[in-house]
This record gives sequence, structure tokens and C-alpha cells, in this order.
Amino acid sequence: MRSPALRLLALGAAASALALGLLLAGEEERPYVITAIDYHFHDAHPTFPIGPGRDLMIKNAGRNRHNVTIPALDYSMDVDPGGRLVIEDVASRFGGAGRYPFVCLIHEDRGMSGTIVIADG
Repeated sequence: MRSPALRLLALGAAASALALGLLLAGEEERPYVITAIDYHFHDAHPTFPIGPGRDLMIKNAGRNRHNVTIPALDYSMDVDPGGRLVIEDVASRFGGAGRYPFVCLIHEDRGMSGTIVIADG
């Protein structure tokens, strides 16, 4: 028979695994957020590809106006400080799974660019 401490430890591990599973499951329902801060895009090199049905949100948390230009979509919009852009169901707008570069035309000379990774449908 297990000691009470071992049972409590096992219960805590199970609860943590359940919470992580719920968190990751809900991830596909929320937009993927890229944040423009000063002269870079934070989370513009995602570890997990963006799947079908998921929106892409670009927030400007910096003090400068930025631009988001995605050549593959023929998309270019400015976003003011404190503003945001949302591209609904971004995966369906591209030609399929892959890596798609984007850039801030205003700060391109400072290397402000990123990549959107789209998952297989």
C-alpha cells in the first residue's frame, strides 16, 4: 500500500497533466498572437504551426507604428501603438502548409521580420 505522501504526489502529478492537456487543447481555439515591440516581432517564429481554423493576431505593444506585410497573401496593413490586426482562419488563406515570411516595411532596414508556420490541414 502506498503512503499518503506518495498518493498525494501521484494525485498532484495527475492533476498537473490534466491541466496541461486542457491548456494545450484550448490553444487551437485562441488566436495565435505575434507582438510587435519596438523593432522586432515577438513569437514570429512559432514552435507549433498554426492549424486550420485558427486566427492570427498581430498586436503592437511598442511605441512606434508598424506595418505587417505578408507577400504570400498580398497583405499589407499598418498597426498603430496599442492597436492590433486579426487575420481570421489564417491557414486557409495560404496555399497550404509551409513557412511564410512577413516583414514590417517601416522597420525592414532594422531587420524587423518573421515567419508564419502553417500546419498541414
